[in-house]
Amino acid sequence: MPIYRLFRHLPFDPEHVDLMSTVFERVSLDLGLGHTEDAIRDLVAKAIIECAQRGVRDPEKMRRCAHDVLQSV
Repeated sequence: MPIYRLFRHLPFDPEHVDLMSTVFERVSLDLGLGHTEDAIRDLVAKAIIECAQRGVRDPEKMRRCAHDVLQSV
């Protein structure tokens, strides 16, 4: 999964990593992205990491946060 390479060195506990992975897949589906590695999926991953770094831990709030971050790009 491409998101792992982006946060493998960041200080997140395993539960938070699982949450971010799940939200990453959900947001990717919301946006109609495939499973290929590309710049758009990297932006999605970085948006989710940004939200996680803000302390968001609820899956729906993280999904909305990621959409908000992406809309501001």
